[in-house]
Amino acid sequence: MKLFHFIMSAVVALCVAVVCAVLLWRQFSYWAIAGYVAIIAAFPSCSLFHELGHMLFGAIVKLKAQPHFRLSGSSGCDIVPKTEEGLRGRLIFTTAGGLAINFIFIILGILALTVSAVPLWLCVFLPASVYLFLLNVAPYIYSDGKTDGLIIWELATNSGEAAVTLAVLKVQAQVLSGKPIQEVDEILLTDLPQIREDDPAFISLTELRYQYYKALGDLKKAAFYKKRFEDLKKEYM
Repeated sequence: MKLFHFIMSAVVALCVAVVCAVLLWRQFSYWAIAGYVAIIAAFPSCSLFHELGHMLFGAIVKLKAQPHFRLSGSSGCDIVPKTEEGLRGRLIFTTAGGLAINFIFIILGILALTVSAVPLWLCVFLPASVYLFLLNVAPYIYSDGKTDGLIIWELATNSGEAAVTLAVLKVQAQVLSGKPIQEVDEILLTDLPQIREDDPAFISLTELRYQYYKALGDLKKAAFYKKRFEDLKKEYM
């Protein structure tokens, strides 16, 4: 099903690109070649816009989204919470920001194809925006990580992955606000559901457990979680 979704997202984007190419040729003739180059170049650009959408929406609700952009493969964002209040809703809103930006470019592209008052050249962003939106809106895990749709689904359904993610962010928010990590409620780090060890939230939780027990002076537990964290980094990061 995941492979089918990936293929269909690429096929739909390709069909949209063909439509844009034909209309660009009709209006600009040989100058349309520049438009074809722009359609290809728009893929990394729209990926960047997607991550900037997370940053913008996160800033609105006081979640700092730090993007790591890659020309090849999927980009992503690290979340830095400024406060622990209402984390679930704020994280859903931040995650939806990338999809929202892609959707805006889809609307602009459709208007460029259908409304004479809108410059046709805006359609060059349409194929990439369609592809990124379709790829990210469905709840799947790809080799580069979870889609936005899956993250939103986990948060909305209060899955185990969401519970661990929210606990990690809550601890990080408390530490960033000035609380020593050894004063954090241990339940936030221990009373949690079991999730896959390759999940980013589990890896972050393991690191926090190491830092917590190290600060407490429990060297045995600290050594255990340090070794566990280092093994997870080698295996999955």
